[in-house]
Amino acid sequence: MESINFVCLGQTEFVKELGKKGHSSDITTYDSKKDDRIMTYVIPSGFPDKIQPLITAVNLAEYSIVNVDKLDRFLGEQIVALDLLQLDKGFLLHSYGVESEALKSLLKNTVASSFKVEQNIESLKDSISSLSSVKRDGPTIIHIDNIFNVKGVGVVVLGMLKQGVIKVHNELILFPQKKTVTVKSIQMHDKNVEESHSPARVGLALTGVSFDEITRGDILSNYNHFTSTVQELIIDFDMVPFYKNDLSENHSYLLSIGIQIRPAKIEKLGNNKLKILSDNIFSFKAGDIAILLNPDSKDIRIVGSGRISV
Repeated sequence: MESINFVCLGQTEFVKELGKKGHSSDITTYDSKKDDRIMTYVIPSGFPDKIQPLITAVNLAEYSIVNVDKLDRFLGEQIVALDLLQLDKGFLLHSYGVESEALKSLLKNTVASSFKVEQNIESLKDSISSLSSVKRDGPTIIHIDNIFNVKGVGVVVLGMLKQGVIKVHNELILFPQKKTVTVKSIQMHDKNVEESHSPARVGLALTGVSFDEITRGDILSNYNHFTSTVQELIIDFDMVPFYKNDLSENHSYLLSIGIQIRPAKIEKLGNNKLKILSDNIFSFKAGDIAILLNPDSKDIRIVGSGRISV
């Protein structure tokens, strides 16, 4: 079964024409199934009130659909998120009230400048129907975004199979806890399956772990090269040009690595290097992107980013 995942940004009412509403929290999913293809559309429904749902939603997709109805700082944040996470495949629509040249100028030198411009929802449907799944081979990596205790089943997690294959009865390691768990069952589009291939959105019933031991952002993998650190992390930091506040070592920020978004403080080391300090444990591998967020900013709330070297 093939899976294709979209993050839908801007004015998102159009998503109701693309799929059926699924789970909803600070992110909302819609999905549709035709033959052996599942399309999942993720909306950061808790944004713009909070910046975290935007970062989470972008991390759960291979393609983006941006429907612009106004040019404001929230659109700017969405484009910056796509840029920093290098989501460079997508589609662009805009309302008649948005001036094309002004939008083109805003998107210049961003990943969104190469998005295919669609005239309406029908042309968008035609375009996405011809897309191919963006598969990633390698060790299994699953990012968990929701956790449930289901009566008669036990612990169930929802997440994105970012890489590899998952099969019933597989043993995986839960990071950062480094705890061994077993996959009891797998669901895709509310149907039980024996295995799933990336980039599938999956529901997994797990044994070997309790509900209270898992949080959003945790990772399931059979990959031995995840590093877990509780105290500090050093990155080569690039500040977003639109961020107008000073970096303060006294301020509390949020650090995002994938959909792990945790409180953090910073220490400036010079030469564009930042030391990130947190009481929370992060799991990561070399090359992952770390994004610094300032939810208190009155302007853009995305401060900057850097790749992690281990």
